[in-house]
Amino acid sequence: MGDADRRARFESVYERHYGAVWAYLRRRLRSAVDTDDVAAQTWLAVWRRLDALPVENELAWCYGTARRCLANHRRGEERRLRLVRRVEFERTDDAVRTLDPRAQGVHDALARLPTDDAELLRLSAWEQLSVADIALVLDLAPSTVSVRLHRARKRLASRLGPEASGFRPGLQDPEPAGHMSSAAPDDQGH
Repeated sequence: MGDADRRARFESVYERHYGAVWAYLRRRLRSAVDTDDVAAQTWLAVWRRLDALPVENELAWCYGTARRCLANHRRGEERRLRLVRRVEFERTDDAVRTLDPRAQGVHDALARLPTDDAELLRLSAWEQLSVADIALVLDLAPSTVSVRLHRARKRLASRLGPEASGFRPGLQDPEPAGHMSSAAPDDQGH
């Protein structure tokens, strides 16, 4: 691919998916400044690996790239926080969000889930990704994602409790047409 073609492809991908990638990152970061920084790192990584970008799954591939950049950002943040703690500087949190009490309950329940479960649920409900696209983002087999997503939904539902039964966005677990339900070993008590 020539330089002009490469640039045109990148600009096209960037224009189509910048907003979705930025929103993906914003929902996972505390500030818009951090979001802008990680988004810039993401698009630099996309540019560098443009030849590896699949035509049929551009957005999911970009989410996977953003996820890795976010992980790098978080590791850097952890290093910084350890240093701050070492010199006994207390970090203040000036980002206070006001949420509908039911939405706060979902956020609290997500925070109590294992990180992998919470990410699966966010990719499904917040990013509206299919199982196949989630598999691409997480570099897993679609069947693995399907089982883990089903289990994560059950764990979230148990943490939400009966008081939140009317507020469970993205918790439905529809089975594809022609799919025969079979309980996983964990679901059978084994």
